[in-house]
Amino acid sequence: MRTSYAIGVDVGGTRVAAGLVDRKGRMLKEVRTLTPRDAGPFAIVDAIIELITDVASSVHPAEIAGIGVGLPAQIDFLRQSVEFCTNLPLTGVDMRSLIMSRVRHSVTIDNDSNCAGIGESRFGVGKGVRDFVMITLGTGVGGALFLDGQPYRGSRGLGAEIGHMVVQLDGPPCPCGGAGHLESYLGRPAIAARGREVAATFRAFDLREAAGGDAEQVTAEHVIVAALKGDEDARGILLDVGEILGRALVSIVNILNPKLIIVGGGVGESCGFLVERAAEVIDHEALAGRRDVRVVQAELGNDAGVLGAAALAFDEYDSREGIHR
Repeated sequence: MRTSYAIGVDVGGTRVAAGLVDRKGRMLKEVRTLTPRDAGPFAIVDAIIELITDVASSVHPAEIAGIGVGLPAQIDFLRQSVEFCTNLPLTGVDMRSLIMSRVRHSVTIDNDSNCAGIGESRFGVGKGVRDFVMITLGTGVGGALFLDGQPYRGSRGLGAEIGHMVVQLDGPPCPCGGAGHLESYLGRPAIAARGREVAATFRAFDLREAAGGDAEQVTAEHVIVAALKGDEDARGILLDVGEILGRALVSIVNILNPKLIIVGGGVGESCGFLVERAAEVIDHEALAGRRDVRVVQAELGNDAGVLGAAALAFDEYDSREGIHR
C-alpha cells in the first residue's frame, strides 16, 4: 500500500513543530509549541507526542507512512541513537524508543539540519542540485552536506557538524564544551551577548528600545529587529556574523566545491544582508570553486525541517515496502 501522508517533527532549541505532509510536500496541518528545554527529556517527548497526536487526528492511521523526527543532536543514523546534544538534555536518551512506545507508527530520527537539507533538496531551493551545503543559524549552528544527490552523514551519521568547526584557536567557549567553534560566534546566545555589550555602551538606541530599554534583556531577536529598522550598531553585529560565516564557508568551498550553499535557520532567514556579506567573503577569498557556487537563503523557512523529516519517514516506509521514488 502506498501511503498518502507522513508526519514530520522538527525539534529546535526554541520551539518544536510538527506537520502532516503529503508526498508532494504539501503541509496539510502544522502545529508548534515552545521547547520545554529546562524541564528535562521526558517533557520534550511529551511535547512531541502532543503535537503528533494533534496533526494525526485528521486522517486514518493507515494512511500515515510513519514519523520522522529531526533533533538538534548528533545521531547515530544506523543505530537510531542520540550520541551527543549540545543545547538540549538529550545526550544518551533513547528518543526513538520513547516516541515509538506512545504512537502507532514507525519513527525515524535524524539530525535536524539534515532534515532541513532534505526538505530544501526535495521541495525548496536545493531541488535538482546534486552537490550543496546547508548551514542553519539558530540557537545552535547546524549543517547538512548533499554529495552526488544524497545526504552525506559520515560513517555513522555524526558528520556535517559545520557549527563545530574550529575557527579560532583558544577562542570563546562553545556550548558543546570546546572553544573557538563557529557556533561560539554565530548562535543566538553569541549574537545576544554581543548585542548586550553594544547596548550597554548607550549606543544602539533601536536595540535598547527593542529590549524595553534594558540592555541586559537584549536577545538575538532584538538585534535582528533593530538591524532591520536601520540601527547601525545592530547591523554591524550581524555583518560581523556574516563575515565570520563567510570565512568558514571559504573552507567548505575549497574542500567540497559545491554548486550551492543554502543559509537557513531563524537567524539566516531573517537577515539577507548577513547572507550577502558571507557571499562577498567567499567571492573574495575562496579558490577557483568560488566561480561555481551560489549562496542563497533557504526557501522553505521554518517548514524545511518538518518537510524534510516527513520525507525521511516516506523514504523509510518505501524502503521497507520495496517502493522506488
